[in-house]
Amino acid sequence: MRTFRKASAEPGRNNFKPIMVLHGTMEQGDRLIQGMAEGGDFRILAAGTTRTVDTARELLDLAPVATDALGRALTGSILMARLLDKNVKHQYVTLRFEGDGPLGVMIAEANVAGAARGWVANPVPLDETLDVSRAIGRGLLTVVRGTPPAGKPYTSQIELKGSGVAQELTRYLARSEQMSSAVLLGVLNRRRGVAAAGGILIQAFPHASADSVERIEQRIKEAPPLSTLLEKMPIEDVVAAVFHGCHYKQIDSSFNVALSYSCSCSRERALAPLQLFAPDELREMVAQGGSEVVCQFCGRKYRFSAGDLLALNAKPDA
Repeated sequence: MRTFRKASAEPGRNNFKPIMVLHGTMEQGDRLIQGMAEGGDFRILAAGTTRTVDTARELLDLAPVATDALGRALTGSILMARLLDKNVKHQYVTLRFEGDGPLGVMIAEANVAGAARGWVANPVPLDETLDVSRAIGRGLLTVVRGTPPAGKPYTSQIELKGSGVAQELTRYLARSEQMSSAVLLGVLNRRRGVAAAGGILIQAFPHASADSVERIEQRIKEAPPLSTLLEKMPIEDVVAAVFHGCHYKQIDSSFNVALSYSCSCSRERALAPLQLFAPDELREMVAQGGSEVVCQFCGRKYRFSAGDLLALNAKPDA
């Protein structure tokens, strides 16, 4: 199978079950749509993620380049999660970028229901002039596909080439999933926040003809930057514009998926890491009046009193 060369015009985990929805409904705009092109030769998934990405920017206090990078990764995880079995509610995809760029480790994960969350080790790099590819750098991309409650998560890795999020995901799909595809991602930042964000995943079916592949590739090459289109029109019109002349047809809107930035943190999950501390360490926290755990994905704070910690210390395995 052929792999699309033009990927973009712009530069081990527990079950992910969203509990706290922080932003996003179908009416507010963020949604994933599905369609076909070239008479069924291509499957197209597209997501408008402006509010989801802007929520991540606000919660994680991201600098513009970190917003650009994580926004693309979040959108990519949303699109890739939709490739999983829709009948299994809690399936998820986790993308872990470990590059040598100033952002450090970056994580984005999403489930089939459209809930996503993420994290950047260094959300405010010193050099704000970097583009996304240099901000992430070279290193390792780890992709985890979780299928709870049955079976262990499937993990695969590829080398990060420093070529941008969309290009890295396109290479991953081609090499690890044997999927002939292309990924387009875009984020547009303004002073007041994220003006536009979204992405498209195009998958060629095995029966796709060489002529149809060539037409799709040509349209991708000729398309304006995705974020430019997203700022001007809804995701439905963006996809129709990109694949004009390719017999694109959107699947019924009843198959649309509402997207949101959601976090599965809870007081119980925040308490779990404290159970790993040695008794003398817990006693030190008690002497200080308690401890506070901050969720890295949403910034929510959980305060545990000295009494809470004493209860942990009293457990036989503590």
